[in-house]
Amino acid sequence: MLTECGGVNNKQIVFMFSDSHIIFESFLEDVNNILNSGEVPNLFAKDEQDDIISNLRPEGKKVNWESADELLSWFVIRCW
Repeated sequence: MLTECGGVNNKQIVFMFSDSHIIFESFLEDVNNILNSGEVPNLFAKDEQDDIISNLRPEGKKVNWESADELLSWFVIRCW
């Protein structure tokens, strides 16, 4: 699987995942979540979420997205 995403800084990165990377079966559930919803539940710790929110806040204010939920959803959309 090969995909590109924007992330916080809208910097293009590549995610490569092959069957040899499947060490635990739970990885398949995570990949399934990524493909279906763009998210993996509990992927980021609270401090990581806070960092994402603080980095996106300046751009979010330009489009009136200021709540943490809006900014995290926007982050997921940008990574999709």
